[in-house]
Amino acid sequence: MPAEGEAPPDRGPGVGIPPPAGVLAGLIAAQLLNLLLPLRLGPPAVPLAVLVALFALVWIGWALIVLVKAGNDPRPDRPDTALVERGPYRLSRNPIYSGFVLFLTAVALYDGMLWSWLAVGAVFLWLDFAVVRKEEAYLARRFGPAYEAYQRRVRRWL
Repeated sequence: MPAEGEAPPDRGPGVGIPPPAGVLAGLIAAQLLNLLLPLRLGPPAVPLAVLVALFALVWIGWALIVLVKAGNDPRPDRPDTALVERGPYRLSRNPIYSGFVLFLTAVALYDGMLWSWLAVGAVFLWLDFAVVRKEEAYLARRFGPAYEAYQRRVRRWL
């Protein structure tokens, strides 16, 4: 508890569910539904799926390295110490989350199932509304005009 007149400790943007857990939940739900009620949309596109998955993993890894090198903890319940605008953050304000959606897209390409494609959309919407918007509001409070200028220069997604 802060002393009278002190600001409360910075606990980050206040995202409830850790994003990797939400993404994993979407993946597991889709795969369970694929087993219980298989609805194929088209043939699997395995070579493309492998390329998309590899790109997604490299993209996520690069974003994490740049974020940690800047002194930030990637967990959304931790305060940010620096506004990161280098590496993949020059192309997307949310490269890790973009990578998560790309990875789920790779899974959907791999199995060609309706539930996997619905998981891509559901996880994207959850990330956009329940995670990204909270993080953006937090970053705008934390970094003010510098973050607002970054928002004008760089797209939210890819």
